[in-house]
Amino acid sequence: MPVDDFDGLDTFCDDLYDIMVEYGGAGLSAVQVGVLKRIIVMEVHDRHTFINPELREISLPLFKFSEGCLSVPGFYEDRDRFSSILLRYETPNKEVKVEWFHGLEAFCIQHEMDHLEGKLFIDDLSPLKKERISKKIQKNLRRK
Repeated sequence: MPVDDFDGLDTFCDDLYDIMVEYGGAGLSAVQVGVLKRIIVMEVHDRHTFINPELREISLPLFKFSEGCLSVPGFYEDRDRFSSILLRYETPNKEVKVEWFHGLEAFCIQHEMDHLEGKLFIDDLSPLKKERISKKIQKNLRRK
């Protein structure tokens, strides 16, 4: 759901950022902590907060990186994503920005935007890889 009430948003985004750092992530979306709002925090080269982000343009070539996720800890897969993206977003102060992101920043934003659409990076894997990851997750859960 889009953010339309910005009251208290700074505090929530700071908390989201702290959770991301505590768990060693590069980005985190609000939906990953059960808040169904279009909010992403990220720190790759700089700290960013994206409210109501929208991809406006994408650019080739593809950028390859070993993708992981705080929602599926301990699992990584080499993935290709667009190397550059044009993102429209709002800041917690309601300022509208349109900005190009490249490389790892673009990769991370695309990953977090997938979360806003209810998608995990493992959803794009082959059925065999999904099955292997599912078995590992179940095994890890039994250990706890």
